[in-house]
Amino acid sequence: MITSYEIFVPILMGSGAALRTGLKVKQMGLKKVLLVYDKGLKDVGIADTIAESLKNAGIEIVVYDKVLPDPPDTMVEEGAVMARSEKIDGIVAVGGGSSMDTAKGINVLMNNEPPIMQYFGVQKNLKPGVPMVFIPTTSGTGSEVTNMCVISCTSRGNKDSVVSPVCVATLAIVDPDLTMGLPPKMTATTGVDALAHAVESITGAQANPLSDALARDAIRTIAKYLPVACHDGSNIEAREQMILASTFAGMAFTNGLVHLGHSIGHTLGAKFHIPHGIGCAIALPEVIEYTSRTEYKKVRMICECLGAYVKEDASPEEIGAEAKKALRALIKSVGIPNLKELGISLEDVLKVAPLVTQDTGFALVPYRITAARVAEMLKSAYDA
Repeated sequence: MITSYEIFVPILMGSGAALRTGLKVKQMGLKKVLLVYDKGLKDVGIADTIAESLKNAGIEIVVYDKVLPDPPDTMVEEGAVMARSEKIDGIVAVGGGSSMDTAKGINVLMNNEPPIMQYFGVQKNLKPGVPMVFIPTTSGTGSEVTNMCVISCTSRGNKDSVVSPVCVATLAIVDPDLTMGLPPKMTATTGVDALAHAVESITGAQANPLSDALARDAIRTIAKYLPVACHDGSNIEAREQMILASTFAGMAFTNGLVHLGHSIGHTLGAKFHIPHGIGCAIALPEVIEYTSRTEYKKVRMICECLGAYVKEDASPEEIGAEAKKALRALIKSVGIPNLKELGISLEDVLKVAPLVTQDTGFALVPYRITAARVAEMLKSAYDA
């Protein structure tokens, strides 16, 4: 097998790393940056900490603090207008996946004409943007090390992605201290997103030895430390391990890619406005059970990482059943609700099955299935 490993971002990692933001940005030769975050980070003081670090290093700041969950294309385009008019020479994004996706979208439009929807898909010839520094405050999306941004298209009512070198950070600053105040619900929601990245990448169409190694480590770490982080948010060891697992999972899925679980997550998120991590996790056990038909060796690896016993002569179906059981137990243990608990009717859920098959990631499924089979998975997951 011939494999290439292409997307890796330099990382500064460790407790207190965020305090070096200004120094690192100055070393990059930047003088005026767009600081991207949501207003919630201002309220908890994180945005001010990063801003102060930049100012102390002599960096001029232009603030864009209008970030919304599931970044709409209109917001990204608004931010790009500000960035161009202010003639910034770099972008610093602080927050979860929404902040980093917004920053990436803005960077796409720095030197490429809007609207951003015309760039959905894999883009290899976009004009370069500006250097970007990403500082995650959640342990889930892994966006600080990926080459894509997920944007909500307001005119179409769906989510889609821009995949491009323009979306790759120049530096990621990964500081577990910034996740210490994350409440249990957000810890769980983002944590299962990282789990989905790792589990899907290890069974994805582009899985390779390196992405497999990263994914396996991420799954083991999440299985051990996510429940701890949810129930004791001040546990620094759990926070350190979770942000490391999130970054590893992001590296894994950027190289190995994700598939059906994320197609379901994108569709549920766009139609019912549920958090991305929950959308991906809801049907993940069913997705991996389906995957075991052809990827049973990889699914056995997942079981081992989760600590689930699988007998030596287990059939693919038995391996899939054990993986489904173990994943469901982990997801439920951290309080992730099912679709019924979210107040969505089964009838409405089943209607989205055809839309799942239209998601970009559906092209990467291990083997072809129909919308009717997707509906069966959604029905199984509905009140699980």
